[in-house]
Amino acid sequence: MMSRNAIVFAADNQYVSQLTTAIKSVCAHNQHIKFYILNDDISKEWFLLMSEHLAMLDCTIQDVKLVGMDFEKYPNHFGHINHVTYFRYMIPEVVPEDRVLYLDTDIIVTGDVTSLFLRNMEGKMLAAVRDVDEIYSSRTDFNAGVLLLNLIECRKQKFTKHLLEITEHRAAELLWGDQSALNLLCPDYIALERTYNCQVGQDTYHNFEQISTLPTIIHYSSPHKPWNTYSGIRLRNLWWFYHDLDWAEIRGYWKIRSRKYERFEKVRPHQCFILTNSQSIAHIDYLSDKLPEIQFNIAAYSPMGPDLLNLADKENIFLYPSANSLTIQRLLEESTYYLDINHYTEVDDIVEEAKQKGKKLFTFDHTMHRDASYYDGIVSHDNPYEMLQLVKESLDE
Repeated sequence: MMSRNAIVFAADNQYVSQLTTAIKSVCAHNQHIKFYILNDDISKEWFLLMSEHLAMLDCTIQDVKLVGMDFEKYPNHFGHINHVTYFRYMIPEVVPEDRVLYLDTDIIVTGDVTSLFLRNMEGKMLAAVRDVDEIYSSRTDFNAGVLLLNLIECRKQKFTKHLLEITEHRAAELLWGDQSALNLLCPDYIALERTYNCQVGQDTYHNFEQISTLPTIIHYSSPHKPWNTYSGIRLRNLWWFYHDLDWAEIRGYWKIRSRKYERFEKVRPHQCFILTNSQSIAHIDYLSDKLPEIQFNIAAYSPMGPDLLNLADKENIFLYPSANSLTIQRLLEESTYYLDINHYTEVDDIVEEAKQKGKKLFTFDHTMHRDASYYDGIVSHDNPYEMLQLVKESLDE
């Protein structure tokens, strides 16, 4: 099983639509994610439904209940923010990972975030993007809507304990609530590129953020949310795109992305090659029937006649009529065996070439085109069973 990167959200039941939209946007561009949802009231049914959708994308979701934490008493100067935002304080204590990406629920992800999990954290507790409100000031506070957390270091430095103490004893300094507390605790954070937290909710202010290319993470900060009935912020339509995105569409996208088109040519673990200039290939029906685990690739430089073309109905026989030299070389390279079992003459010194490339060579006594020293096995043309056994024994080597 592939290892999963961990993404954490904090939300309540009133925000499940926004949370679902954010998760869908993540899954539209990222696979193998383990989601942790910090909450105190989201229903079990929602988690069961999400688990079904995410399992089809090789993702998981974990319900992390934080009931009775008494965060309602902490500073809240903004109507669109509630006590749930303080749940992120608890991440090192309730999420058993070494590194997580925390995301606010008013975001959408438009690209691959895998590289964030590979960043050198330099012994720091977190990495974040400088807040848009500080761009034109001497301050360097970060916006806490996107946090790359080094949980090993957070636990070592008692991240949760210190944040709770700051919030309890320095409430007057917390203009931005928990974001201010996080900045007081982590002034030496690692700065991330703005593409990982592009705030588009501040469009009415002097610090309008320019966007030349679509950011990887779009953060609808401020009360101007895209789901509001009336809202003129940029990229509102993009949020609605992900909101309306069906889970089947996401699965279909990844099915196409992960499709290995070569599987239609290489469907079995063992490849056998035959290059022929004749329609007559000794005992090919018998061998292909008795060796279903082997794929028989039969090629010719010329068009093939009906005797060969009728072999196409066998699942493990693939025909390459009028093949060019590049195709011939590829088939030989990919093969484990070369069967010198075509009647008439050898084509293009193929037995010699197969020998030089270290392929296992088997032949019947009436189809061998080279000296006996070339072959790993020679059997009587009257005894195809012996050829079958030779090939089977070589599979076990």
